Amino acid sequence: MDLFEIRNWFAHNLCDYLREKNKRALRELEEVIEAVLSGSSLIPHLNINIKEEDPYTKEYVKEKALSYRKFLETLPQDFEPAGEEIGKTVELAKLLFEKGLYFEVHEILEEVWMGEFGKDRDFLQALIQIGVAYYHLENFNTRGFELLLQNALELLEGYSGTLYGVNVDRLKEELLKALKSREKVSLQ
Repeated sequence: MDLFEIRNWFAHNLCDYLREKNKRALRELEEVIEAVLSGSSLIPHLNINIKEEDPYTKEYVKEKALSYRKFLETLPQDFEPAGEEIGKTVELAKLLFEKGLYFEVHEILEEVWMGEFGKDRDFLQALIQIGVAYYHLENFNTRGFELLLQNALELLEGYSGTLYGVNVDRLKEELLKALKSREKVSLQ
């Protein structure tokens, strides 16, 4: 597996759990997290021998496992799965964003965005682009970060007030500041 396949595997399983409370996806995630953090050389479900991987991949898998463990520990066990509900999906995306799981913000929102052809489509796309922007920043792609935040601002032009628990006016102000400072915004 290459790094992108590993990233996608983690995100796919986490989002399956968040959308449908898929216990198999959670079990597989927990097995991988435990194997990685306990120092096991063979990582189940990823089908890799971590000792044979390059140092960057080893570190990436370890960081991903640790961040997922922390996220799952903060997630209430009685949380409501998002299904295809926009409001619940945005709430879960906000939690992911707060924990720095930016690629996963994109993954959780994309499914509802693809099915939305009404007034909320641009809003959802803006949130997706904000998540991906911070993913780019995390990977030292400042140009991608700036372009996506600018696109998100354009998409949010037609919105104001609070939408699905997001204060859009404040978010737009924070995005303008973030373009200058590269500080993290709040999706609250």
